[in-house]
Amino acid sequence: MPEPAAAEPSVHVEHIDGHAVRLRAPHDLSFLARWGSVFRVFDEQDSGNLCFGVDQEGTRLFVKYAGAPTTRYEGLIQDAVRRSRRAVEVYRALRHDTVVALRDATDVASGHVMVFEWTDALSLGRQYGGGTALDGLDPAQRAAAVQQIYDFHVHVAREGWVAVDLYDGSVMVDPRSGAVTLCDLDFYERGSVVNTMGRMWGSRRFMSPEENRLGATIDEVTNVFALGVLAHTLLGNDATRSTHAWLGSPQQLAVATRAHSVARGERWPSIAALADAWRDASA
Repeated sequence: MPEPAAAEPSVHVEHIDGHAVRLRAPHDLSFLARWGSVFRVFDEQDSGNLCFGVDQEGTRLFVKYAGAPTTRYEGLIQDAVRRSRRAVEVYRALRHDTVVALRDATDVASGHVMVFEWTDALSLGRQYGGGTALDGLDPAQRAAAVQQIYDFHVHVAREGWVAVDLYDGSVMVDPRSGAVTLCDLDFYERGSVVNTMGRMWGSRRFMSPEENRLGATIDEVTNVFALGVLAHTLLGNDATRSTHAWLGSPQQLAVATRAHSVARGERWPSIAALADAWRDASA
């Protein structure tokens, strides 16, 4: 006989400022009033975080909270809280014009909160509606957005960091100007790291072979792979990486294709080399 399907986790609904928040169990969210009135809720993340748009006397903020029993997170709540506290260092160390600005970070009774400036840019992540931010942008604007992502990660590498869990959900784009805002940098690490998980954090579409191999080195060349796939997010199809879906030039496609080579030795040797090649191909 087939085994019975696993039971779906029960869902409890809290209400804050007239907005429903789906959780696995009751949880006090009254601490949010410190930063204003909630106008938007993001409760579908699998990272252990709840996120909120709040309005503080006309100033909009983005509040990211670890400590609640969210519906899609399968890990320990205390681990999500620990990661949130550690992430503060990432945002402070990698301040940049293209990174969402961290304004505050503090413990609350049941967890940890990070408070960012709000942006009206739209996420490219599928869980947030995909690439609708790109609908009004022509290929040149999309290519310029790719360049912004690459140039930030040149900064990341120069500061001695490596991106972990880099994917389309890390990128927001202003649908009018094409300006990029990067977010969700929580897993970035200082220096190269060793894969101790086997299958690491991240979206499969953006993960290099070494991010699925226990004991492999995760470094700048690993990041080159994900950055190559992100070019397809903005100018094509990151699932198929099809030439038929590509809206950019053949020269740009060649740069991206080399970046996401399965063989590490065939990729661009550094993010700076990738960024320079993309700039030349877009000239």
